Amino acid sequence: MPEIPTDHAYEKTLRWWDGFTISLSIPAALFVGMGYAIGYIGAWTALFLLGIVAVVACLQNFIYSELAGMFKDKVGGISMYANQGWRTRSTLVGPIATYGYWFAWSSSLAIYGLQIGTLVQAEWFPGQTWTFSTGLATVGFPHMVALGVLVLGWLLNVLGMRPAMWIMYATGVLVLIPILVFAFAPLFADSWSLSNLHWDIAASGFPGWRTAIAWMFVLAWSVYGIEAVASFVPEFRDTVRDSRIALRLAGVFVIAVYLLVPFGVGGMVDQAKVAEEPVSFYLGAFQSLFPGGDVIMTICLIAGLMLLMVMTTADGGRVLHGSALEGLTVKQLGELNRFKVPGRAMSLDLVVNVILILFVGEALAVIVAGILGYILCHILSLTGFLNLRRDQPDAERPIKLGKQWVAVAAVLALFDTVLLVVGALSAQITGYGGTKELIIGVLVLSVSVLLYLYRRIVQDGERFVWREKVLAEVAE
Repeated sequence: MPEIPTDHAYEKTLRWWDGFTISLSIPAALFVGMGYAIGYIGAWTALFLLGIVAVVACLQNFIYSELAGMFKDKVGGISMYANQGWRTRSTLVGPIATYGYWFAWSSSLAIYGLQIGTLVQAEWFPGQTWTFSTGLATVGFPHMVALGVLVLGWLLNVLGMRPAMWIMYATGVLVLIPILVFAFAPLFADSWSLSNLHWDIAASGFPGWRTAIAWMFVLAWSVYGIEAVASFVPEFRDTVRDSRIALRLAGVFVIAVYLLVPFGVGGMVDQAKVAEEPVSFYLGAFQSLFPGGDVIMTICLIAGLMLLMVMTTADGGRVLHGSALEGLTVKQLGELNRFKVPGRAMSLDLVVNVILILFVGEALAVIVAGILGYILCHILSLTGFLNLRRDQPDAERPIKLGKQWVAVAAVLALFDTVLLVVGALSAQITGYGGTKELIIGVLVLSVSVLLYLYRRIVQDGERFVWREKVLAEVAE
């Protein structure tokens, strides 16, 4: 493995509350996908499935906290944990986990940007309906707004972590407004009623168990994202303490949000109307609570999506940078700029998403490709935890879980495997992607292997080996 230069180290400026602020972006993602779930399968069903996925995400974060303590200087979060846990069995797991993780986060930037553009157009510029063709996609006003916020998010990140954190603080406060209002809606909203919550698990015409797994597969794309805190572990001042608190607090918080908010929202709205307007229905729900609520909700939704974009750019850039430092992809991505952030890697994110916006148009089409690699990364990280417990039982573990967590990790890995296999083959149930998108996902993972081979054989001048003989370094 290549040595990591000391000038490639991040500044240790973050505390656990910064990590928690970063995790606020994940509840913001709830407002992107929750409406689709409520509209298709009913509020009770959506609430139940979101609750299961949130509990799984929380348990996974507890497991990742042990790995964060073991590899506190590794840049790249859970994809690096997968690499460390598997490298003595297969050197290909690292690049596959890294690019599976990165593509899931990176492709979402275009989705969030287009959501912002659609909200801006609907609320303030409804007459801007012009379009033009790029030859492969039809582009309009929302796409131009998406490009603008995409560049803004990139700019805030390449100037250093502090500017990015300040925008996360500001947008995080705005995100909390609809979260708190909807969470407590049953207590004060006159329009809230239990009669608005329904079970429609069989509405798709498929067996209920398959429908449930198909939707959890899609929902996991956002809920599992609370692990993103792990990507910033090397930047915590008190690495062990801050990592433990931030990862575990994020896990507990997401359970509360993903149970209370769907319950509050589902009781306020008509399912049929939600199915017609799965994103913009929030505006009417807020408007029913107080005058001008639709404008406030629009601003809060945009803030939440902007928070997601800033965090996603920061997270994806660090994963690619860490991958390059570990020798898993091309050297060129292993550079920090003068602000001590991975400017090159984050710029690659920018380029990829500009292409998605201008030449794919409907970026949601690649969501299944992203979910495929993302859940695979979780499976490899959880099984990596099991491998490390077996291979290095006496290794230094500053954050050590009890023995029962080995069984928990095994169950979670099995759960995610079922989610991956059944969910990927059930896109027709949710309407998210299909065979073409699955092929894109497989191609992305294949490219990761080619880049790894290029790095090892051409750039590093080493021969390919299937297994590393040296065990992963752990915290001393």
